[in-house]
Amino acid sequence: MLKYTELKSTNRQNLKDILPLRKPFTVIIEPSSLCNFRCIQCFQSIKDDSYFTRNRGNMPMARFHQVIEQLKSWPGPKIKVLKLSLYGEPLVSPDFCEMLKVATESEVAERIETTSNASLLSPAIAEKLVEYKLDYARVSIYATDQARLKAVTGSRIEIDTIHENLRVLKEIKKSKGSDKPFVSCKMLDSYGDGNEQFMHMYKDVADEVYLDKPHSWIKVDGADFIQNYYQDGVDDAITDLNLHSTRRVACPMAFTTMAVRSNGSVSPCCVDFIGGTNLGNVDAVSLKELWNGDPWYEFQKMQLENRKNENSSCARCDIYLSDHYTRDNIDGFPVENLR
Repeated sequence: MLKYTELKSTNRQNLKDILPLRKPFTVIIEPSSLCNFRCIQCFQSIKDDSYFTRNRGNMPMARFHQVIEQLKSWPGPKIKVLKLSLYGEPLVSPDFCEMLKVATESEVAERIETTSNASLLSPAIAEKLVEYKLDYARVSIYATDQARLKAVTGSRIEIDTIHENLRVLKEIKKSKGSDKPFVSCKMLDSYGDGNEQFMHMYKDVADEVYLDKPHSWIKVDGADFIQNYYQDGVDDAITDLNLHSTRRVACPMAFTTMAVRSNGSVSPCCVDFIGGTNLGNVDAVSLKELWNGDPWYEFQKMQLENRKNENSSCARCDIYLSDHYTRDNIDGFPVENLR
């Protein structure tokens, strides 16, 4: 299997040349917006009342089936990616394995992936990930020593537990003769010795280990996620952030992605935890209708016309400027060609 980090550059098309898309490349479904970690660089650590805190929960299986059925009935090619994770830890959901089974059997996507902290990856769940053929499991690693793990995640999880969970998954894959799921461990660049320690610690249980670059979520009052995580080393992170910053105008996510939250809200964004980009609810309008409807069109038009300040979330977001997280530049695509 290809490394996860190679997927974005293999057989890549110029998005600007193929817009508008008949259906999204990527559909994200959120099994749970709950998390067993409260990471200091994440909105899960925010305690103030907000849209996010009021809407934490697990997606009911009935809603998940509904989303899959809508994807099955949507004419055209398979979507490229079905991602079973969004703002929470997916394995918190007691239905995650059943969701994976349903998703795999539906054959609506070329690949299925998830992102997890792996702390809840029991042997029973590992067996199901292999049996139900999850393609890619991205594992977020937050520290290379126990004290730092506790400080970052606010949890009591033993750091050896995560490594052991991944070791068991690797053994199960081997016993079944399976190369799935491809396990890709990632950690935010520490700008220090932590990088090498991370690589050494997880190279024996992962198919790939790599470093992610810092980014800030939607900006909210009273929270500086990058400062919280890097503290005394924040200057290195900010310098790196600026080095990977572009001058793009339009965020391409609205042209390629649909994210279905656990409460049914649908957004063209995977970083908007405050809900400002919600354009409908899957319980009331199908994904196909949303994709082809006026609200989605107007949102895409807003991006191309550099009117992001009109949206409460987009006005406080800069991840679309990152050449690490966002590869496509669609600036200048004619608005009149959207439909």
